[in-house]
Amino acid sequence: MRKHRTYETLVDLYQKSAKIHYEIDYRDKKSVKKGNRAAEDMKKIAQLIHLYYPGMLFEFATLLTNPTYRIDLWAAHHILEIMSYSPMLEDNALSVIERYADENDFTALGNRMWLDQWREKQR
Repeated sequence: MRKHRTYETLVDLYQKSAKIHYEIDYRDKKSVKKGNRAAEDMKKIAQLIHLYYPGMLFEFATLLTNPTYRIDLWAAHHILEIMSYSPMLEDNALSVIERYADENDFTALGNRMWLDQWREKQR
């Protein structure tokens, strides 16, 4: 991934990667591999935004309101794990993760475990 992309291009790639990951067919090894690569790409994109566009954090945080392809969930994790954030932004990101943790699907357990670890580290 080239490092000198515009912020807008990076966010567009981030959202496309979320779509790829969301559409994984777990019966197809190629699809799983492509989805895992998309997850890695989103993490790298979040790192690039943090490094090259730190002033765009609040713009990036608007993704917390976009549930399409679970973009809000990915953004919440990446804000908390990679970026520098305010207490208000932390609360917003955590509330997104908590909402998914309360669901009754395959991502809920992982998000509950993540929240437990997060809270333990914050003590």
